[in-house]
Amino acid sequence: MQQQRTRTVPMLALAFLGLAVIGLVAFVLLPGGSGSKPAASKPAAAGPVKVRLTDFKIAPSASTVSAGKVTFAATNAGKDEHEMVVVRTNKQPSQLRKGNEASEAGSVGEISETKPGASKQVTLNLKSGRYVLLCNVPGHFMAGMYTTLTVK
Repeated sequence: MQQQRTRTVPMLALAFLGLAVIGLVAFVLLPGGSGSKPAASKPAAAGPVKVRLTDFKIAPSASTVSAGKVTFAATNAGKDEHEMVVVRTNKQPSQLRKGNEASEAGSVGEISETKPGASKQVTLNLKSGRYVLLCNVPGHFMAGMYTTLTVK
């Protein structure tokens, strides 16, 4: 009986070690493991950044893009007229408030007022940094119509 127990312990240790190695290999090779970057930090794929403008939200198809020429294709899916101003800033969107709208200091371009159901696009040369996309139609910024964009 004693001899069987002495063989069982090394066998269990070997089995445990084998499972640990398999787990480590799976962790490194499978998506989400230490061998891959999180999807949120990857720059957007080539092509335009689609932006949905609604009452009162700006929703880009990517929150991170690569530096260089970036095309924004905005569609006004709301009931009101909207615009999209691209401001390079390190400030939080709420810190851009100037009276009843946002300061456009640092603006690198915009899509002008767009009627409901219409689409417009603009191509901008963006440097690495932090940007705020905002609508400055009276009252819209104050209603929370803004979002951030990271350019890497």
